[in-house]
Amino acid sequence: MLLKLLRYMFGYVRIEVFGFAPERLMNLLIKDEIVIWDVNDTANGYVFFIGRKNLISLKPYLKKTNMKFKIIQKIGFPYLVKRNRKRVAFILGCMGFAFSVYVLSLFVWEVKVTGENHLIADEILKHIEQEYVPLGTLKSKVDCTELEAQLRKDYDEISWISCELKGTGLTIHLEEGIKPKDKPSKNITGDLVATKNAKIMKMITRQGTPVAKVDDKVKKGDVLISGTIYIYDDNHEVMDTSYVAADGDVYGKTTYDYNDYVDIDYYEKQYYDKETKHVTLYFMDYCLTPYLPSISAENYDTFTQIHKLKIFNDLYLPIGYKVVKRLPYTMKLASHTDEEATDMLNVRLKKKIEQFKENGLEIVKNDVKIEKVDKRLVANGKITVIEPIATLVKNKTRKSEKNKKKAK
Repeated sequence: MLLKLLRYMFGYVRIEVFGFAPERLMNLLIKDEIVIWDVNDTANGYVFFIGRKNLISLKPYLKKTNMKFKIIQKIGFPYLVKRNRKRVAFILGCMGFAFSVYVLSLFVWEVKVTGENHLIADEILKHIEQEYVPLGTLKSKVDCTELEAQLRKDYDEISWISCELKGTGLTIHLEEGIKPKDKPSKNITGDLVATKNAKIMKMITRQGTPVAKVDDKVKKGDVLISGTIYIYDDNHEVMDTSYVAADGDVYGKTTYDYNDYVDIDYYEKQYYDKETKHVTLYFMDYCLTPYLPSISAENYDTFTQIHKLKIFNDLYLPIGYKVVKRLPYTMKLASHTDEEATDMLNVRLKKKIEQFKENGLEIVKNDVKIEKVDKRLVANGKITVIEPIATLVKNKTRKSEKNKKKAK
């Protein structure tokens, strides 16, 4: 392969030699080690390939053996330049474009995030571009393993992640899982306290001293499970005190206020006239709009479709164009029927309840009612749920009372 490339760079020709003594010519070339290849005999001589420089040194041998030659084909870069010497600018432009593509291929120009719907892909994408891999980062500086570790730290919901750097595109494949429960450090002590006002419905203590019990009504900040453990002697007197990180599950019945409304009369957009389109060229952060059609409307919606240039499937480039569409509209007064407004409120309420269930809340009672107030349908009420209500409030590391006495 290297030999073929060198021959092409220096140039070579395919010639036919014919005349009085073709065999003697071939013997002389072999004797003086003149390189030729792919030799084929003809009726009057031979056909073979020879390098461009050796072609010049061939003339004395031809004269000595009373032979002549005819060039059949010229191959190689020097002949290409000579044939296109009037198109030097075009050739230089092609070479410049190829070099530019090579340079641009050393950077990351596309970042994509794929995964579960619950993870906001746009938010994660923005976070990656701002904190770790801005567009235009050298590929050699992107460490996929380190990026995976950083994203796991930033987003506890990620259960699986894989970063793939291919071409000029960086793709982050991820899946969402349940947020892992923090394991308290051995050096951390503290109490489990209530995060909101509630009535305790279920309580499991794994470590610590229970302070509240089932059916107790607690307020936000009340201690539910203490991190203080008392050790008693046979006389039921405190012999020692130790401090741990309280651990357990406490579920309480809580109430959420729910308020929503739908106006009977509302304004909706009414599009009119024809849309206007224009094309904007861009290179990295620089944009150029060759022609911007005028639009007389004061109100219009803008939709932009971005077309990024890429070579093959993965070689994205920071060059492309945007098709911008503008739709003019006016605001028109319209009205909902009572049935339509009620359906809208019920759909929103159902969505809210589904969100509660997805977050692990158990719906106990739905006391939301829909009423008509003036020109508005209003949904008011309370949603009663059972949910975890305990959180660990950390304290500084404390030694047991027995150890303190020994220290004294």
